[in-house]
Amino acid sequence: MRIRTGSSPSATGRSEFERAAPLMAEVAAILGGGRRLVEVTLVGERRMARMNRRYRGRRGAAEILTFDYGAAAGGCADDPRGEILICGKRLVAGARRAGVSRRAYLLRLLAHGLCHLKGHSHRGEAAGARMEAVERRCLEGLLSAREIGRLFPRDKRRE
Repeated sequence: MRIRTGSSPSATGRSEFERAAPLMAEVAAILGGGRRLVEVTLVGERRMARMNRRYRGRRGAAEILTFDYGAAAGGCADDPRGEILICGKRLVAGARRAGVSRRAYLLRLLAHGLCHLKGHSHRGEAAGARMEAVERRCLEGLLSAREIGRLFPRDKRRE
C-alpha cells in the first residue's frame, strides 16, 4: 500500500505527523498490498468525535478510525483503498500512557489501521492475537525493542 498524508489545521502534533510520513510509508510497504492508496489524516478531537458518533454510534473521540473502500470496480492505483483518521490529542495521550514517543505511538496506530484494511480483526482472542503479531512484525525494524514492549504489553487485558 501507498500512503498519502494530510492533517486538519486544528490537529495537535501536525509537524511531528508530517515528519513521520517516510516512516509511515515504510510501515505500509512492510504490510504490502500492492500500489493501492491509503489516505492517513491527522484530525482534531471535535472532528473525530463527530465521525465516531456518525459511523460507529459512539460518543467522544476515538484514537483511530479506519474506513475500507475496497477495490473499486475498474479502479486504478490512485483510487483510495481506504482512509485512516488519527486524533492528534488522543495520540498524544496514548503515547504518554504507554510511555513511548509520539512517533512510536503513531506508527503503532497506523499499523493497526492498515491491518484492518488488509482484513485483520481483533474480535475474539485468537484473532486479536494474530492481528497484534502482524502489527509487532511491522514495527520491529522501525522501533526499539523497549518501545515495542511498551506498545504491546503481554499482560494487557483485551477489550
